[in-house]
Amino acid sequence: MDWDGGQTVEQQQRSESVDLPLVLAGLDATDSTTRQEAVRTVRDGVESKPGTYVPTVPKLRELLREPAFELRGAVAFSLAELAVEAPSDVAPSADALVAVAAENPDTAATGELLRCLAAVAAERPTALADHVPELVDVTEARDGDEWGIRTLAHVSQSRPEALEPALGLLTETLASAPDDGAVPALSVLGRLARSEAELSSLAFVEHVIALLDCDDGELRRNAIGCLADVAHRRPEAVEPACSQVGAALESDDPKTRANAAVTIGRVAAADPSVVEPVRARLLELLEDDHQYVRANACIALGRGDVAEARGRLSTLAAGDPEPSVRDRAAWACGELS
Repeated sequence: MDWDGGQTVEQQQRSESVDLPLVLAGLDATDSTTRQEAVRTVRDGVESKPGTYVPTVPKLRELLREPAFELRGAVAFSLAELAVEAPSDVAPSADALVAVAAENPDTAATGELLRCLAAVAAERPTALADHVPELVDVTEARDGDEWGIRTLAHVSQSRPEALEPALGLLTETLASAPDDGAVPALSVLGRLARSEAELSSLAFVEHVIALLDCDDGELRRNAIGCLADVAHRRPEAVEPACSQVGAALESDDPKTRANAAVTIGRVAAADPSVVEPVRARLLELLEDDHQYVRANACIALGRGDVAEARGRLSTLAAGDPEPSVRDRAAWACGELS
């Protein structure tokens, strides 16, 4: 492709001295050669001086809409770099960018467009919320493109219920060999499970549970966090995994311990007996160095009706340095009284 590789000396000189009005005029030119030269100028300079080229966004968008334009890959790359620099300036073009991606899902340019949309969604998730079905189709056509999954993950932060059409894609992302898209997929599934959406299937839970035995610490931690979100509304779906989740209470990673404790606590809200196998470990975690671990252990012990924890919980309620721990310890004491 013409936009791969490093810059020549001529290209470096061109990007160091920018005549923006000339570039804008070139992007509007009627002859293809002039437009291509203007696109190359933007492409060559956008990585080092992206702020300079933000005014080119509307014109680049229009060039992208021309199926016969030869440098669509360079245009998409430039828009992706500009979205990283100024997502709010690219956000008004989101509808058009999604449309181009949907029409051309298999091209290299669409890969860059998904990167562009991910940057926009990170700043302005609502700009993509109405395009979830198209984003799902494009991401599926690209075999679960990581940038597509990341775009959906950003959208789920503000509109989790809108992600219901992505359920099949996200489930398949976890079912296949997990890659870099698995962690954002877990984030989406967790938010979707906690939302008011009526999930058509909980088949993904089986694949989340399978990740509890993986060697990747980040993936395992996020899998437990996803199960905690599922347990918020559907604790019975997570109960079969409690023995594996309980083992994670021994993790060296405090976030993993905290996620495991909150998961046990949420399942215990429906079935207090799940606490008994990990009762001793939860009691130890009341003295954990990390406040979130202590706080979540309090909740689990309270919901598990562990009467022997009352004394330690009373001590925490009165004297823990963290307000969140004191509040949860006091709540747990109330449950045990």
